Parts: sequence; structure tokens; C-alpha cells
Amino acid sequence: MRAVTFMKLLSQMTLDDLAATSKSPDRYSDEEIERFVTLHDDTFNAVYVMPGIVPAVLGLGGQMIENLSTTRVMRYITDRTIRKESVFFVLICDFFYSIFLLLGYRLHVEFLIVQSMVDGPEHYRENNYISVSTTCIAFYFLVKEAMTLLSLYLTSKKLAKRYCLSVFNIIDVAAVVMLLGIDRVLSYYSSDPSSLYNEGYAASITIILLWLKLMGAFKILNAAFALFLYAVNEVIREVKWFLLFLVAVVLMFSDAARTVVAARGDCQPDLENVIGEFCSDSLFTHIIRMYAVLAGDVALEYFQSSDAMIAVFVFFSFFSIIILLNILIAIIIDSYEGSKQRSREIFYRARIEYAAHLVARKQFLTPKEYSDFHVATYVPPRVRLSLRLIYRCVSVVAALAFEYNFLGALHFLTDEIKHETTRSLMIVYVSVGSIFNLYVFSVAAIALFSMYEKRFNGLNSMTENQHTTLHGIIKKVIWFLDMAVMLLHRILGFNADRSDVSEEFLLAGEDK
Repeated sequence: MRAVTFMKLLSQMTLDDLAATSKSPDRYSDEEIERFVTLHDDTFNAVYVMPGIVPAVLGLGGQMIENLSTTRVMRYITDRTIRKESVFFVLICDFFYSIFLLLGYRLHVEFLIVQSMVDGPEHYRENNYISVSTTCIAFYFLVKEAMTLLSLYLTSKKLAKRYCLSVFNIIDVAAVVMLLGIDRVLSYYSSDPSSLYNEGYAASITIILLWLKLMGAFKILNAAFALFLYAVNEVIREVKWFLLFLVAVVLMFSDAARTVVAARGDCQPDLENVIGEFCSDSLFTHIIRMYAVLAGDVALEYFQSSDAMIAVFVFFSFFSIIILLNILIAIIIDSYEGSKQRSREIFYRARIEYAAHLVARKQFLTPKEYSDFHVATYVPPRVRLSLRLIYRCVSVVAALAFEYNFLGALHFLTDEIKHETTRSLMIVYVSVGSIFNLYVFSVAAIALFSMYEKRFNGLNSMTENQHTTLHGIIKKVIWFLDMAVMLLHRILGFNADRSDVSEEFLLAGEDK
């Protein structure tokens, strides 16, 4: 608790605190302001390089993480961890990989629907590029999750347990595992499409999980989207017992309605109206019918077989639709308003968690002889080297597999495709893949230009050698690529959360 108080006090330090220690008339001079900014930066950097600072904050858990997440020093640490060029590039690549995972699996299932076999048309069966790409990307995510969990476990079993119990982490792992499992099942039964009936449920669940995984990847990049996602999570926690009560009410009235029609002898063979649904031998048919009334499928004439059925309908519609649903709306509004007031805390909590996972993987990926994650955690150099090679090999294979899939999708579009859904999905895949390839090329070109500029004093050598035309062309191309990258970030809201660490912000005090 004292450490939390210290971090808050450190974040609230302003020029007034430094000036209060002196009575000199020059205590607000430019020299003093410059000295304060230097001291401020040195202090924050000293906290940033402290071993284990991020996992220590993550270990606090609960409300304390949110209280610390918006302090200036933690925002500085989190942004420095995530905003490194290489880290941010990998973060965006993971976001695109989540899109390709979803689209690839969706196409995989679509070929099963259209072609009555998982391999699809002739050239798709021969190359099998979609399955290769989704499998490699899925293994890439699994390796990252495994390395993160292992590092957290070596540091603290409490952190590892919290990581395993996180809803978003469970969704990420479940989505990838189900994709790999159902993909193998679909391939195994591809010769007999009729045997795939039961696997359709698992395939639909996998699609839902992949969508949720994509949303989880985007929440780290966009503050507004993170608010919505965490607000839904908070709302579900708030209404879980109310929903249980609502389910009990639906069961109560559905049983009452079935009892009425059964006792009166209204059940006749081959009934296709609502009464027939209440007379069905299926356990859930009459429950679903009563839920349909709750959802808005309300028609009094369906329940006019007797006075008792009218009474059941009136009491259920009044109690459930008018009273309970309005209570549910009130609970949701109250929970969302609470989440909205904590929007910054919610977003920066997600950032701290992701930063901790980055630092956790770093101890396996760094060639240093010591761990930057926790002073008590030491992984032998040979183990780190092996894990680093595995991770890099999986990353390269995933990237190459995507390019293989991208070229295969381009080739597929050159053929005549009668099924419009398949063609539309392929067009979306190729479009997103083109954006991703252009992004990777732009970032790589900008990085190479920056390295050349630092090592060889920029392009001054070209200017001195009177290659001014080439110099101007290269500068304009790099400027255009940089603007394209920034435009993509701005469109997707990636830069809307950037912390303000300007001098004016530091001198004005903690923003409210």
C-alpha cells in the first residue's frame, strides 16, 4: 500500500513542489524549469528500469491496478514498454493475424458448405493453402501464450493463476485450440459430409471465439473499443444473478402453460400452432416458445385456447416484459455509466496487463545473461536460446504461410467462382492482406531509412556528392510511407490513446 501511495505522489510532483523548497526569485526561471524536467525524466526512467516493476503492479490485482494505471509514472512505463517500434509493430501484426485466422477459418468452413468437401475445388485441394496458413498462425499464438504462461509461473504462481483465469486469455487459447481441433475433424470427415452434422455446432462456437479473440486484440490498441468490451464484461458480472432469476421465471411460466394445455386435453396430433409447441415431446420447445414471447414475439391470439392460457399470458407478459426487462435495462445503464466513468482506468489496466506479458516473454527472447522480468527468475542461457529460436522460427513460418495463402487467394480469384459468398470472402481476405503487406513494407522501409540515417549521417553524403534529385525522391517516398502508416493508425484509432508527456503537461500538474 505504501508503494502505491509513493507512485501516486511521484506522479503528482510538479514544478511548484520543487519551487517550494526555495525562496529564490528565480525559482520559476527557465533554468529551473529545465532542471525540473530533467529531474522528472531521470526519476521516471529510474522507475522504468527497476526489475519487476510491471509484474509487481500486476500482482496487486483488482482495484489497485486501476488506481495505479492512470498515474503519470505508470502511463509512462506502460507506453515506453508498448510504444517501442518493434513491440508496437508486433502488436499490430498480431491484430492482423487475428483477422487472417478468422477469415481463413471462415473460408475453410465455406468450402465445406459449398463444395461438400473440406478441400474445395481442384487447385485448392492440391495446394491446401488456407489450412496451412491458419494452422501456422494458430501455432504462433499458442507458442506465445505458452511462453507467457511459463514465464509468469516461474515468477509467481499467483500471476500464472490470474493469467489462466482471465476471461480474455481463456477465449484466446480456446479459440486457437478449437480451430486446430475442429480443422482436423473437418479434414478427417471430408469424404463423408453427412457425418459432419454434429461438428457444425463446434465449428460455429469456434467462429464466435475467433471473433472474440479479434475483439480482444483490438482492445489493446483502441481506448474507445476497450471501454465497450470491458463494459460488456462488467455488465455480465452485474446481471448474472438477475439473469438466473429471469431464467427461473421463464421456466416457471413455460411449465405453467404446458400444464394448462395438458390438463385440458388440448394436445391433438399434428398441431402446428403455438399450442402444438407446448404439447411437444421435446423438453425445450415450450421453453423456447415462452422465451420468444419475452423477446418480442407477442400475439394474444396464440394463447386464446382457454381462459387459463390467457391468464398465464397476461401475468407472464406483465411481470417479465414490463417489470423485469425494465429492471434489467436499469441495471445495464447503471453498470455502463460506472464503466464509462472508469474508461481511462479500464483501458490502461488492459495496457498494464499486456505490458506485463511482453516483459514476461522478454526473459526468453533476450540474449542477456539476466532476466529483466524479475530478479528472482533466472532461465539458463541455453534454454533461452532454444526458446528464442523456436519463437523466431514459428514467427517466420507464420509470416511465410500467410504470404503463401495470400498468393493462393489471388490465384483463386482469377478463376470463375459461382458462389458469391466464397468470392466475397476471398476479396476481403486479399484486401486486408494487401493492406497488411503494404504496412509491413512501409514500416520496414522507414526502419531501414532510420538506421541508415543514424549510421551514415543521413543522406548528407548524397547531397555532398550532388545526388540531390535522388536525395529528394527518397525523402519524399519515406515521408509518403510514414504518412500512410500514420493514417492507418489514425483510422483504426491506434494513436488516440497516446499519453501527453509534454513539458506543459508536466508543469501543469496531474490532469483530472
